[in-house]
Amino acid sequence: MLKSIGALLALFTAAASAQTVGFATLPPGSILHAQASVIAKVVQDNSKLQVRVVGYGGDTGILEAVASKKSDFWILDVGESADALHGRGTWKGNPKPSLRTALTMFPFQMAFWVRKDSGINSIADLKGKKVPAEWVQQTGVIPHTTAVLAAGGLTYDDVVKVPEVNVVRAADDFKAGKLDLLFFAVGAPKVAEVAASVGGLRLLPMNPLPDSEKRMKAVRPEYYFSTVNPAPHIAGVDAPSPVQTIDVVIGVGAHVPDQVVYDLVKAVYGNKKSLIEGHPNFRAFQEKDAGKPQPNLPHHPGAIKFFKEAGIWKG
Repeated sequence: MLKSIGALLALFTAAASAQTVGFATLPPGSILHAQASVIAKVVQDNSKLQVRVVGYGGDTGILEAVASKKSDFWILDVGESADALHGRGTWKGNPKPSLRTALTMFPFQMAFWVRKDSGINSIADLKGKKVPAEWVQQTGVIPHTTAVLAAGGLTYDDVVKVPEVNVVRAADDFKAGKLDLLFFAVGAPKVAEVAASVGGLRLLPMNPLPDSEKRMKAVRPEYYFSTVNPAPHIAGVDAPSPVQTIDVVIGVGAHVPDQVVYDLVKAVYGNKKSLIEGHPNFRAFQEKDAGKPQPNLPHHPGAIKFFKEAGIWKG
């Protein structure tokens, strides 16, 4: 009897000591939701934290949730996050000064796809075609698509703009024939789903012009080219191709205690193998770059403490 009571007390103590944190991300079907779910499991398996993944319709909802303390962590590209912190771009007049970096995860690759039989072979061929625009809930996509068009020598004035809510809804509209272009993250399950439903996809090359990367960087300096290679889980890639890339970070609100941030960063940093088992894109995670400075999105003190102890702080 005493042993049973002791066991119950131990379970109660363990449950009481486990802290639940909110992890804001994009809706199910997006690559970030899949990756956030993997991160959450890894953190739960390797710390006392319990992580609740919550999907929002777009970047705005994610960052608003953390800024208002409805959530604690998020995963997004550093560009939109920094814009929110400083009140730039779509966040002009509405800064979110409590946003911080927890750690840098990996380069995030994005691309334009078209139907394999569309006859569209380059970004320049999109002139006059139906292209997703406005991105009401996911405003962080606006500079992404604007920059990819710029790499091909186009602007939104050169295409037929079709208002969209977010990338998942736009992907469904592409399947339905309402759009000539699919914009999505490389390796996302949604891309494979779309490819299967439309008879195949073709990735549009990012470098049709000698100054393509320069044109792209003029829209957002954080963008750069990286190469995506053919792989079973990546639809529409037949040869090594340069694609739009920006660093993805796990961000955190300034309201989150240092120890909680320290524990989450430590759990992610030390378990790359488990991350890869959950999603192949985590192969791009380089532990040595986890503490990479993000000049426009400063680090949380709890993260800095861990990186200094690990000997990889680069600030």
